[in-house]
Amino acid sequence: MRFGLHGVLAVLAACSWYSSAFAQDKSKPEKNNRAMSTYTTCNEESTGKLVGSHKARTSVLVSPDGKFRAYAESEAAASTTNDGTAPECQDSSKLYVAGAASQEFQVVLELKPDSETLGNSIDLIDWSPRGHRLLVAEGTWQWGSDAGALVARIYDAEAGALSVDGLVEDAFRRRFGKGCVGVFHPVGFSPDGGAIIKAGPYLMWEKISRSKSHAFQKRACG
Repeated sequence: MRFGLHGVLAVLAACSWYSSAFAQDKSKPEKNNRAMSTYTTCNEESTGKLVGSHKARTSVLVSPDGKFRAYAESEAAASTTNDGTAPECQDSSKLYVAGAASQEFQVVLELKPDSETLGNSIDLIDWSPRGHRLLVAEGTWQWGSDAGALVARIYDAEAGALSVDGLVEDAFRRRFGKGCVGVFHPVGFSPDGGAIIKAGPYLMWEKISRSKSHAFQKRACG
């Protein structure tokens, strides 16, 4: 399992030199577009009206050497609450990977709804140029609210291992301070195999913390 050495060091490097490295590489597009995202909803986008269950599936993303393939899919299921008074939409998302030894796709990551985060999605970002590591964005949110999170995960296809939740956040905070709260968007891989993570300030937390005593303040990453 390579996250303890290569993966974490790559993320640390990406976070520390992101602002300069990414600015110099504007020609590299971000890949979290509709074709590579499983985002789906039970509502009509233009009106917000509940129209029923939907499914979404990404295109297949192939590793540079063609040995590994990946795709993700989500299902937004419409239902009613326990008291039957309000409609709900609950997402379930899965990440599938197929390798050289077996051409059959296997589920390597599954997201299920819970009471606080009924919505979720998986975006395919990029394969590493070497080593068969897949960078994905795991999104969770609560329908009808501002609550939500985006988590960068790395799947090592050769080892069959998924990085722990919070890998990027922990690496960033160790580098810039434990009290640092930020927002992290995975962008891709650098030519040498480092994960490129776009880091920005968590402005909502910054606004809230200013209203509290100094003892409870946390600075935003920026």
